[in-house]
Amino acid sequence: MNKRAFLLMTMVAVLAAGAMATAANAESGSLMASSSPAFKGTPPPHDPPGEFMGRRGHGPNLEALQKKLGITDEQKKQFRGLYVGFRDKTRKARTELMALKDEKKTMLLSGKIDQQKLAQLDDQQVKLVSDLMKERLKLRRDRLALLTSEQIGRLADLKAEKSFHSKFKGMHRGRGHGGFDRGGDFGG
Repeated sequence: MNKRAFLLMTMVAVLAAGAMATAANAESGSLMASSSPAFKGTPPPHDPPGEFMGRRGHGPNLEALQKKLGITDEQKKQFRGLYVGFRDKTRKARTELMALKDEKKTMLLSGKIDQQKLAQLDDQQVKLVSDLMKERLKLRRDRLALLTSEQIGRLADLKAEKSFHSKFKGMHRGRGHGGFDRGGDFGG
Protein backbone atom coordinates (compact mmCIF):
# COMPACT_ATOMS: atom_id res chain seq x y z
CA MET A 1 0.00 0.00 0.00
CA ASN A 2 1.48 3.32 -0.95
CA LYS A 3 1.96 6.16 1.51
CA ARG A 4 -0.82 8.35 0.07
CA ALA A 5 -3.43 5.59 0.26
CA PHE A 6 -2.37 4.78 3.81
CA LEU A 7 -2.69 8.44 4.87
CA LEU A 8 -6.07 8.72 3.19
CA MET A 9 -7.38 5.60 4.94
CA THR A 10 -6.04 6.86 8.28
CA MET A 11 -7.74 10.23 7.80
CA VAL A 12 -11.02 8.54 6.88
CA ALA A 13 -10.83 6.39 10.00
CA VAL A 14 -10.13 9.40 12.22
CA LEU A 15 -12.94 11.45 10.66
CA ALA A 16 -15.37 8.53 10.92
CA ALA A 17 -14.51 8.04 14.60
CA GLY A 18 -14.97 11.76 15.24
CA ALA A 19 -18.29 11.79 13.40
CA MET A 20 -19.52 8.79 15.37
CA ALA A 21 -18.48 10.39 18.66
CA THR A 22 -20.20 13.66 17.72
CA ALA A 23 -23.33 11.82 16.61
CA ALA A 24 -23.34 9.89 19.87
CA ASN A 25 -23.05 13.16 21.80
CA ALA A 26 -25.87 14.71 19.79
CA GLU A 27 -28.10 11.71 20.43
CA SER A 28 -27.18 11.52 24.11
CA GLY A 29 -28.78 14.91 24.77
CA SER A 30 -31.90 13.05 25.91
CA LEU A 31 -34.07 13.89 28.88
CA MET A 32 -31.75 14.32 31.83
CA ALA A 33 -28.98 12.53 29.97
CA SER A 34 -25.86 11.55 31.79
CA SER A 35 -24.07 14.49 30.16
CA SER A 36 -26.31 16.94 31.98
CA PRO A 37 -24.54 18.38 35.04
CA ALA A 38 -27.93 18.92 36.63
CA PHE A 39 -28.51 15.18 36.87
CA LYS A 40 -25.13 13.55 37.32
CA GLY A 41 -24.30 11.72 40.48
CA THR A 42 -22.96 8.52 41.88
CA PRO A 43 -24.49 6.31 44.48
CA PRO A 44 -23.32 6.54 48.05
CA PRO A 45 -21.14 3.61 49.13
CA HIS A 46 -24.02 1.97 51.03
CA ASP A 47 -26.24 1.67 47.92
CA PRO A 48 -26.15 -1.58 45.96
CA PRO A 49 -23.57 -1.47 43.17
CA GLY A 50 -25.08 -0.72 39.80
CA GLU A 51 -28.25 0.87 41.13
CA PHE A 52 -27.30 4.23 39.69
CA MET A 53 -25.41 3.00 36.65
CA GLY A 54 -26.79 4.08 33.29
CA ARG A 55 -25.83 3.29 29.71
CA ARG A 56 -22.56 1.42 29.38
CA GLY A 57 -21.84 1.96 33.06
CA HIS A 58 -21.58 5.75 32.71
CA GLY A 59 -23.59 8.15 34.76
CA PRO A 60 -26.68 7.53 36.80
CA ASN A 61 -29.66 5.38 35.97
CA LEU A 62 -32.44 7.88 35.25
CA GLU A 63 -35.15 6.15 37.28
CA ALA A 64 -32.91 5.69 40.31
CA LEU A 65 -31.78 9.30 40.15
CA GLN A 66 -35.35 10.59 39.83
CA LYS A 67 -36.32 8.50 42.85
CA LYS A 68 -33.33 9.74 44.84
CA LEU A 69 -34.17 13.37 44.03
CA GLY A 70 -37.90 12.88 44.57
CA ILE A 71 -38.91 14.00 41.07
CA THR A 72 -42.71 14.19 40.77
CA ASP A 73 -44.77 13.01 37.80
CA GLU A 74 -45.58 16.65 37.03
CA GLN A 75 -41.88 17.51 36.95
CA LYS A 76 -41.26 14.55 34.64
CA LYS A 77 -43.87 15.95 32.24
CA GLN A 78 -42.25 19.38 32.42
CA PHE A 79 -38.79 17.89 31.77
CA ARG A 80 -40.18 16.01 28.78
CA GLY A 81 -41.76 19.21 27.45
CA LEU A 82 -38.46 21.06 27.79
CA TYR A 83 -36.66 18.30 25.93
CA VAL A 84 -39.23 18.21 23.13
CA GLY A 85 -38.82 21.98 22.76
CA PHE A 86 -35.05 21.59 22.69
CA ARG A 87 -35.24 18.95 19.96
CA ASP A 88 -37.62 21.13 17.93
CA LYS A 89 -35.40 24.23 18.28
CA THR A 90 -32.24 22.35 17.36
CA ARG A 91 -33.57 20.10 14.60
CA LYS A 92 -32.38 22.37 11.77
CA ALA A 93 -28.91 22.85 13.29
CA ARG A 94 -28.51 19.11 13.97
CA THR A 95 -29.57 18.27 10.42
CA GLU A 96 -27.20 20.86 8.94
CA LEU A 97 -24.37 19.57 11.12
CA MET A 98 -24.86 16.02 9.86
CA ALA A 99 -24.96 17.30 6.27
CA LEU A 100 -21.70 19.23 6.79
CA LYS A 101 -19.99 16.18 8.19
CA ASP A 102 -21.24 14.11 5.28
CA GLU A 103 -19.98 16.71 2.81
CA LYS A 104 -16.54 16.75 4.46
CA LYS A 105 -16.38 12.95 4.42
CA THR A 106 -17.37 12.83 0.75
CA MET A 107 -14.68 15.39 -0.08
CA LEU A 108 -12.10 13.31 1.74
CA LEU A 109 -13.18 10.05 0.14
CA SER A 110 -13.06 11.60 -3.33
CA GLY A 111 -9.41 12.45 -2.77
CA LYS A 112 -9.98 16.02 -3.98
CA ILE A 113 -9.63 18.20 -0.93
CA ASP A 114 -10.37 21.87 -1.46
CA GLN A 115 -8.72 23.64 1.49
CA GLN A 116 -10.80 26.79 1.08
CA LYS A 117 -14.07 24.84 0.98
CA LEU A 118 -12.92 22.73 3.93
CA ALA A 119 -12.21 25.90 5.93
CA GLN A 120 -15.71 27.21 5.14
CA LEU A 121 -17.26 23.90 6.22
CA ASP A 122 -15.23 24.00 9.43
CA ASP A 123 -16.43 27.54 10.18
CA GLN A 124 -20.05 26.48 9.60
CA GLN A 125 -19.54 23.45 11.84
CA VAL A 126 -18.13 25.60 14.65
CA LYS A 127 -21.13 27.93 14.46
CA LEU A 128 -23.64 25.06 14.48
CA VAL A 129 -21.94 23.31 17.39
CA SER A 130 -21.87 26.61 19.28
CA ASP A 131 -25.59 27.15 18.65
CA LEU A 132 -26.36 23.63 19.82
CA MET A 133 -24.25 24.10 22.96
CA LYS A 134 -26.10 27.32 23.82
CA GLU A 135 -29.44 25.54 23.54
CA ARG A 136 -28.17 22.53 25.52
CA LEU A 137 -26.96 24.80 28.34
CA LYS A 138 -30.29 26.65 28.34
CA LEU A 139 -32.06 23.28 28.63
CA ARG A 140 -29.93 22.43 31.67
CA ARG A 141 -30.73 25.78 33.31
CA ASP A 142 -34.43 25.31 32.61
CA ARG A 143 -34.33 21.82 34.15
CA LEU A 144 -32.67 23.17 37.28
CA ALA A 145 -35.35 25.87 37.52
CA LEU A 146 -37.99 23.13 37.81
CA LEU A 147 -36.38 21.59 40.89
CA THR A 148 -37.45 22.51 44.40
CA SER A 149 -34.88 23.82 46.86
CA GLU A 150 -34.94 20.44 48.63
CA GLN A 151 -34.25 18.62 45.36
CA ILE A 152 -31.42 21.03 44.57
CA GLY A 153 -29.96 20.26 48.01
CA ARG A 154 -30.11 16.52 47.28
CA LEU A 155 -28.52 17.11 43.89
CA ALA A 156 -25.76 19.17 45.50
CA ASP A 157 -25.12 16.34 47.95
CA LEU A 158 -24.88 13.83 45.10
CA LYS A 159 -22.50 16.11 43.17
CA ALA A 160 -20.31 16.65 46.25
CA GLU A 161 -20.23 12.92 46.89
CA LYS A 162 -19.27 12.25 43.29
CA SER A 163 -16.52 14.84 43.49
CA PHE A 164 -15.18 13.29 46.68
CA HIS A 165 -15.23 9.79 45.19
CA SER A 166 -13.50 10.88 41.98
CA LYS A 167 -10.75 12.66 43.94
CA PHE A 168 -10.36 9.63 46.21
CA LYS A 169 -10.14 7.27 43.22
CA GLY A 170 -7.58 9.53 41.53
CA MET A 171 -5.49 9.59 44.67
CA HIS A 172 -5.27 5.79 44.66
CA ARG A 173 -5.05 5.23 40.92
CA GLY A 174 -1.47 5.16 39.72
CA ARG A 175 -0.33 8.05 41.88
CA GLY A 176 0.14 6.10 45.06
CA HIS A 177 -1.28 6.89 48.46
CA GLY A 178 -0.17 10.45 48.96
CA GLY A 179 3.45 9.45 48.42
CA PHE A 180 3.63 7.22 51.48
CA ASP A 181 4.17 4.05 49.44
CA ARG A 182 7.05 5.59 47.49
CA GLY A 183 9.58 5.65 50.24
CA GLY A 184 8.46 8.99 51.63
CA ASP A 185 8.34 9.88 55.30
CA PHE A 186 6.25 6.86 56.18
CA GLY A 187 7.22 4.59 53.31
CA GLY A 188 8.87 1.26 53.48
